[in-house]
Amino acid sequence: MDFITTSGNGSNATSVYLNGVDVVADWDRSENGTGSVSPPDVKLSYQIITSLLLGALIICSIFGNACVVAAIALERSLQNVANYLIGSLAVTDLMVSVLVLPMAALYQVLNKWTLGQEICDLFISLDVLCCTSSILHLCAIALDRYWAITDPIDYVNKRTPRRAAILISVTWLIGFSVSIPPMLGWRSAEDRANPDACIISQDPGYTIYSTFGAFYIPLILMLVLYGRIFKAARFRIRKTVKKPEKTKVSDKCSTVSPAIFHKKANGEAGGKGWKRGHESKPSSPCVNGAVKHGEEGESLEIIEVISNSKTHLPLPNTPQSSSQGYEHMNEKNSGAKRKIALARERKTVKTLGIIMGTFIFCWLPFFIVALVLPFCAESCYMPDWLGAVINWLGYSNSLLNPIIYAYFNKDFQSAFKKIIRCKFHRA
Repeated sequence: MDFITTSGNGSNATSVYLNGVDVVADWDRSENGTGSVSPPDVKLSYQIITSLLLGALIICSIFGNACVVAAIALERSLQNVANYLIGSLAVTDLMVSVLVLPMAALYQVLNKWTLGQEICDLFISLDVLCCTSSILHLCAIALDRYWAITDPIDYVNKRTPRRAAILISVTWLIGFSVSIPPMLGWRSAEDRANPDACIISQDPGYTIYSTFGAFYIPLILMLVLYGRIFKAARFRIRKTVKKPEKTKVSDKCSTVSPAIFHKKANGEAGGKGWKRGHESKPSSPCVNGAVKHGEEGESLEIIEVISNSKTHLPLPNTPQSSSQGYEHMNEKNSGAKRKIALARERKTVKTLGIIMGTFIFCWLPFFIVALVLPFCAESCYMPDWLGAVINWLGYSNSLLNPIIYAYFNKDFQSAFKKIIRCKFHRA
């Protein structure tokens, strides 16, 4: 996503925002005979360093997202609804890396657009479409996790590939609705005034429409969803370790035959992601079901329920068994469980902080500039280096997404190792 504006600063001085880069120079408009402003040539050292940095970013982004797609396609244990959304996000970011970033890098290195107006229109449309869809995929993932943790019982049956397909389709439909209007004429007359510039529509109405549709509304939605996810997770964590009143219970147990629920390594619960079985042992201790969060890296997936294969439920006290009573939980065990709960809360805060912090860090500066720039016109000024950094911070989100949503997951890590070592055998 790129922006440009020009402002008169005397007869020959012009401030130009090109691809997010501000260049201030004195140019005589009459020299080229076209009446348009030509950007100055950039130094060779700048072009080399910029090419290396942006080339490395593009290659790493392509490799990272391609690995995520390959891991989900080849590893059956990763093929579930939650990971389908992550895989679709990786495909979208892969499109950004392949279709958008190379042209954006060329634009940045040369400091002018050299591919013609038709390619410029295509570039802008792909840029807005893919970046918007990538952002909305993050909302879809947040929404899926919100349903999973706040309504785990009912959502087990609702969490289907069809629902994932609907969420993915909605992200692309909204992306098209944001990217297509400029192609249909919703743009200002100045957008194509400079043939050396390729910019998104600067029409004030479209600016509000696109920035809110692509970022501000999704940002608010993600903040609300992850806020509620945190509250629900904290409530469950504290509920499992809440200190009960000291009561006498019988150490005689009634043996029942509950089901053993094994959570798949991918962190999805219910439906096909669970299997049911029975196991008998001569003797088993009296235990209650325990609640356990997913392994490290499984960002707030459904809580796992663990139970012994033969669970014993304490019987009410009877005269025969009252002498064998004992205190249900002592202070030492209660304190240990509280420490575990606090550790889990800290981990939850850290996970959500990384997710939201990275998203806001990458995109908020860009969308603030994108929203303000068309309205401030001649009074706006920004250093060239700051404009470039803001522009590429947004693009770098396509590199960071696979790291946040996949590489921290142990199941994905295992699949990545197989791919890198070329030792992958589909199960």
